[in-house]
Amino acid sequence: MRSIFASFVMLMSLCSSTQAQQLDPGSSPQRVIYATTEQQPEFPGGLAKLKEYIQKNLRYPSSAQKAMKEGTVFLNFIVSEKGTPEDVRVRMPVDPALDAEAIRLVQSMPNWTPAKIAGKSVACRYNLPIKFAL
Repeated sequence: MRSIFASFVMLMSLCSSTQAQQLDPGSSPQRVIYATTEQQPEFPGGLAKLKEYIQKNLRYPSSAQKAMKEGTVFLNFIVSEKGTPEDVRVRMPVDPALDAEAIRLVQSMPNWTPAKIAGKSVACRYNLPIKFAL
């Protein structure tokens, strides 16, 4: 039987310290959400810990295993001013079971260090690809 291996492929963020801060298209006067910030949001412990969290907590759905489904689910979510992952959306779906598991994984994450502008915590949109491989 093939061993199951789910790994973190790469981490991409629209929040970048090298760009001027820009508002996200989903931003509104009631809720300001940035696409780019001075300091990007960070998973507790950084990228290495994010990769470790994904590898440890990802559960490959049995229906996807049986159907031999694999691929990379691209997610988009907001890291709130308090660091909470919110409004998790699938941007590039692969399979309903894999998509649902990727969403569950992000929704169960601990709070991040929020993005900052001029030292103030702000909400920022973040992109995260999650690879499922058998």
